Amino acid sequence: MSILKLKEFRNKAKMSQRDVASAMNITQSYYWYWEKEIHFPNAKQLKQLCEILDCTPNELLNVKEKYQAAMNKLDV
Repeated sequence: MSILKLKEFRNKAKMSQRDVASAMNITQSYYWYWEKEIHFPNAKQLKQLCEILDCTPNELLNVKEKYQAAMNKLDV
């Protein structure tokens, strides 16, 4: 399961990897590492990504789905 939903939100915003990288003033290959989860953006970069991709940190980090999956495993 992916940690970041970068590709999903990038596609929703109709942006290429190059577009996002350019908006962040980084190289496209640097961004590609994030999408492939080889490296991860820091907090400041995550905030910038959310502004560019018009999403919240929780959405980008897939927090709700992970939380729900963990809650479903509990025997309550």
